[in-house]
Amino acid sequence: MNLRKIARYPFIPEAREYLKDISLDSLLNSDEFEDARNLGYSRVRSSLTGEKVDFPTPRGDFALKTIFLSFIVAKMYLIALDDPLVTRRFANIERDRLERNLEDVPEDIELVAKSLGIKFRKNKEEYEVYFIDFIKYAKNFSTDDFRLVRQRLKGGWLPLPRDKFIKILREAFVEKFVEDVENQEDKRKILEKYLKNELEELRNLKDEYVSSYSRLDLGEVDINAFPPCMKNIIAKIKEGVNVSHEARFSMVAFLHQIGMSNDEILNIFATVPDFRKDLTLYQIRHITGEISGKEYKVPKCATLRAYGLCVRDVAKDKLCFKPWMTHPLLYYKIKKEGAKKARAKSPQSAEPQ
Repeated sequence: MNLRKIARYPFIPEAREYLKDISLDSLLNSDEFEDARNLGYSRVRSSLTGEKVDFPTPRGDFALKTIFLSFIVAKMYLIALDDPLVTRRFANIERDRLERNLEDVPEDIELVAKSLGIKFRKNKEEYEVYFIDFIKYAKNFSTDDFRLVRQRLKGGWLPLPRDKFIKILREAFVEKFVEDVENQEDKRKILEKYLKNELEELRNLKDEYVSSYSRLDLGEVDINAFPPCMKNIIAKIKEGVNVSHEARFSMVAFLHQIGMSNDEILNIFATVPDFRKDLTLYQIRHITGEISGKEYKVPKCATLRAYGLCVRDVAKDKLCFKPWMTHPLLYYKIKKEGAKKARAKSPQSAEPQ
C-alpha cells in the first residue's frame, strides 16, 4: 500500500482499505492519533479563518499517516457540523491542493480520474473526456475555453490538454466530496458526541466569517433576497410602526453590510412617527462606522431570536429552518446566488445555438 499516494489523494479506493483496521473510537479518542485529530481540526478551522496550516514534512510512515488521517478527521467534523458553507470552503481548499499535486506529479492524473469516476481515455499528449462529464464539471468555469460550443467534439469525446483536464478533475472532486459529506446524515449524531466542544467553536467561527462578508462578496442589493426578519422590520417601518431599538439597529447594520448607502437607509425611516432626520442620520452614521470608527456587525439569528425579531415560525420559510442557517447575511447570500443560478438556466438567458 502506497502511503504517499494515500496521503496525497485520501479519496482513492486504497485509502478506504487502509481505514478498515482503525476503529472510530480509536481514531477520535486514543493518544495514538492525537496529531491527526489536531491537524484535522486545524484544516477545517483554516477554511474559516484563513490561518496557515502546518503540515508535517511528508517523510516517513508516521507523517504520511497523520496527513491522511487528518483529512478523514476533517471530513468527520464536516459531517457532524452539517454546514454547506463550511463544507464548500474546505472542499475548495482541498481542490486547490489536488490541482497543485497533479501539476507536480502528472503521472497521478489517471489514478485520480479513475478514482473520481471520470470517463476518459488517453490519446498521446491529450486526454479525451466524455462530454457528459465535461458538461457536469465545466459548468463552474465562466471563461470561453470551457464552453461546450468551443470544444472539438468527436463522437461524444472532447480532447483536452492536460491542464484543462486537471481543472475538470478538481471540480469533480469538489462535487463528489460535498455530496459524500451531505449523504452521511446517519453518522452525524454519533460524531457529535465525540466532537461536541470543537463543533461549537467552529459554529462561532462560521458566524464570525459570515459577519465579515464584504459588499464585494454580496454584490448589488437584491430586495427579493432579504430574509423574513428584515422584510418584517422594513414592512413595519413603512406602516408607520415605532419598532424597537434592536430592530432598528439590526436593520441598519444589515442594509449597510449588503451595500445600501446611508441616505438610502435614511429614506426607509421617513414614515416612522418619531422621525427626526438629523438624529436618525446620526444614529445610522454611528452604526455604519462613519463617525464611530467601528462598523457594527449584523446580529446572528440566535441574537435576533433573543430580541424577538425572528419570524421564521410565521413566515414558514424552509431556508430559515435549516440547522446551519445561523445568520441573516448567509440567508441573503444563498437566496441571491440561487436567483442568479435560476436566471442563468432560464430560456431567455440561454446561449444561442
